[in-house]
Amino acid sequence: MTSFPILDVAIGLSFFYLLLGLICTTVNEMIAGWRNTRAKYLDEGINRLLGGDKALKKQLYDHPLIRSMARSDTAECPSYIPSGKFATALLDILSGTDKPMTNVGAVKAGADTKNKDLKGSIGALIDRSNSDPDVLHLNVAAWFDDGMDRVTGWYKRNAQYNALILAAIVTLAMNADTIHVADVLWTSPTTRAAVVQAAQTRASQARPEEALPMVEYADPHNATASTAKHVPTNPQDALTSGEQQLLGVLTGWGPEWEKLGAAWAAGFSAWIAAFLAIVWDHLLGWVLTAIAVSLGAPFWFDTLNRFINIRNAGRAPDEARAKNAPAPAPAPNKP
Repeated sequence: MTSFPILDVAIGLSFFYLLLGLICTTVNEMIAGWRNTRAKYLDEGINRLLGGDKALKKQLYDHPLIRSMARSDTAECPSYIPSGKFATALLDILSGTDKPMTNVGAVKAGADTKNKDLKGSIGALIDRSNSDPDVLHLNVAAWFDDGMDRVTGWYKRNAQYNALILAAIVTLAMNADTIHVADVLWTSPTTRAAVVQAAQTRASQARPEEALPMVEYADPHNATASTAKHVPTNPQDALTSGEQQLLGVLTGWGPEWEKLGAAWAAGFSAWIAAFLAIVWDHLLGWVLTAIAVSLGAPFWFDTLNRFINIRNAGRAPDEARAKNAPAPAPAPNKP
């Protein structure tokens, strides 16, 4: 423990921003699910790999291995394609209907009829495999994985751009005023202690991602041992019930609604004056919260852990000795 309340306030604010960041990440992923953003980015990535060949891309999506993962039988891109299945489908298409996908010569001949980008990529992969069909399959899967790493980067950058907008919306929706939260944490030891305890629990969990990854790898050394990442369907899924209760203590519009209700009874002009006064009182706190939350949950998770490590590095002077430890020997009398 520590005898410095200001450190506990810093932990509380970091935890507060972390929770709001987790909500923003969850909402962002929900929107991405509704808009099918993952499939759109995956489609763009595959289009780049295939050199912009729309006919070949349609063949790929129509392949039974790929079509089985789409939401319908139409030629559309799924939200996730395992690298092994991509490699199998592409080699099967390039080798032609009359030759097996293990016929490296047929694969090369098929690639030679396509655009120069795909021809060059497949040719290089064949050279690296020394015309071994099994090695070629692994090389094509690895090529796809490299492309998907780039797609994941695009997806995360888009998520970070949306994070600032979502941070502002969540801040206003919850009346998340940094100055008010800091005041509550400073003046209420009980609330501060509860927040610090919850923060320590959260800090012991896994580090959150900036955006949920496109896939989860069961075995990092096996490119095909992967599954599509679960997309959350409720912002409350990101927080525990205890964390939600703490956010309710630190945020909310209750007192403000009461002020507006009382002002409305006095007339529209009084209501406008009360509304502007509320905005003026909270504006700085809202801006600070929105900017802080837009930094992302991973940033505040790391910051929270640093503060907790500092807190745990030492104990208060009155806790320096355990209660059951023997008292120190008295100092010898000076002559």
